Amino acid sequence: MRLSFRPPHPTRDRADAVEILPPLAAPAPAVDGPERMAGRAGRDAVDRVEAELVRAARAVGVAARDGCAETGAAAADALALARALDDLGIRADEAGTRGRALGASAETLAAETEGLAGVLVQAGRHLERTDAESRVLQAEMMGAAQDSARVVEAVATLARQANRLALNATVEAARAGIGGAPFWQAAEEFKFLAADAARAVEEVRSLSRRLSGPGAVAMGGLATSLACLRPAFATTAAAAEAQAASAWRLSDAAQDLAESTGDLVGDAAAAATAADEAARRMEAARAAGAGLAGLAGGLAGRAVAALRQAEIGDRRVHDRYPVDLAVRVGNWGLGRVLDLSRGGLLLVPPEGCGGAVGARLSLDPRGIGRLQVQVVGASPRGLHCAVTGAASEARLRDALVAIEEENRPLIAAAQGGAASVAAVLEQALAAGRLAAHALFDTTYRPVAGIEPPHYLTAAVPALEDLLPPILEPLLLADPRTAFCIAVDRNGYAPVHNRAQSQAPRAGDPAWNALHARQRRLYDDRTGLSAARSTRPFLVQACPQDEAGRQPLREVASPIRIHGRHWGALRMGFRI
Repeated sequence: MRLSFRPPHPTRDRADAVEILPPLAAPAPAVDGPERMAGRAGRDAVDRVEAELVRAARAVGVAARDGCAETGAAAADALALARALDDLGIRADEAGTRGRALGASAETLAAETEGLAGVLVQAGRHLERTDAESRVLQAEMMGAAQDSARVVEAVATLARQANRLALNATVEAARAGIGGAPFWQAAEEFKFLAADAARAVEEVRSLSRRLSGPGAVAMGGLATSLACLRPAFATTAAAAEAQAASAWRLSDAAQDLAESTGDLVGDAAAAATAADEAARRMEAARAAGAGLAGLAGGLAGRAVAALRQAEIGDRRVHDRYPVDLAVRVGNWGLGRVLDLSRGGLLLVPPEGCGGAVGARLSLDPRGIGRLQVQVVGASPRGLHCAVTGAASEARLRDALVAIEEENRPLIAAAQGGAASVAAVLEQALAAGRLAAHALFDTTYRPVAGIEPPHYLTAAVPALEDLLPPILEPLLLADPRTAFCIAVDRNGYAPVHNRAQSQAPRAGDPAWNALHARQRRLYDDRTGLSAARSTRPFLVQACPQDEAGRQPLREVASPIRIHGRHWGALRMGFRI
């Protein structure tokens, strides 16, 4: 039978990822006595501590998420306010610009209106003078007409007298006969004089008619029109002066508006900056709340992992082996089996299959055969199922034979390496090369300027000499081995394999994550489970190796120094 292996989908390290489950199978009966009672009491105490940790972590997570929601909403409101203030500032700036333009236009209008008022006043004065002059001209024209009438009368009288003289001269010339030539000549002269006088009379009468006719009437109308126009000009000039005064007031108001909007722009900008800062701080608070929720879950998860891997809190009856098997779940469809033990399995059910605690399911894993199981617990990883029935237990036991055989050399390598590390460290303690307080030192001093963080302890100088001669041969013994490191109980790796122990580069976290892996804390769930486990071995699935290339199967074995648990040897194998 060939069983494929693929690690389970990684879950986030949070409080609700902690499994609080009963054992997958009942433990073997123990001898009644104080030791049995003490073990049960210890496990009960661990159960209570675990439950309290999870409840506290969940409460902190809920409070943090609520706080995140509130601060997120407040941050959104502050950001919206900042944007509104920015818009207000822009509109105020535009209003100030328009106000300044209006003020300039009002100044121009006021100046032009004042000029128009002056022109109208001057025009009124000219009209007044023109009115007076037109009236004088009208009077003179009337006087001229009267004088021309007198002239006409005088000339007409002269013409009549010339006609009488011409007639008398003609009569005298006739009387004188031959000697009347002078009288004939005088008569002709008087006739000419009378004709000239008659023409002069007509011309003077024509002039008199023009002086006293339409021209005089027009001059009179002009004078009257000018007299009527003077008040209109005066009124218009007064209106222009009033308009100029209003324009000056408008200009002053526009300038005041521009200055006020300038102050408003400054205030809006300051308020927008303050709102932006408030939004930034609220977002930082939201991120901190989210980090707090994650930190609470992570702390609870690590604490529970540490408790459950300790001897007093270990509830596992059987060793579990990671697998990845397709399984048909009743009529629900296909799911996945992620680990197997002699007592049961971890099932990722198909969509729609609830599988409440206590439910019984019929499974058909590939290569194993039909199994009857009962759901005994649930976690974000899936459903934890106990095998029921002798036939199902026999099939599972047969399947595990091949899996255990496949893992046996990996487990042997890890256990042998752990024993070698323990022996070397005990020899170093005995020879005085390493002090016990230094070996168990948990004061991790961070190295400044290195990301991911690197730490130093009092034992690092000695361990850098003692561990590589053991770890490097183990790494090279099996081509499937991806890494082989020794970690203390907190997941601290003072030394890594030479290929991954290059000097860290300040300011280059990506390079350090791949090449500078020594002196780091591997305190995630997988790392702490391996570091704190007191079982003879622990087999786990890792999503991928540290270089991010492919999934790994990890085997860990505890390292004990004179009976005291120091940490574990962790070996990752490519699958």
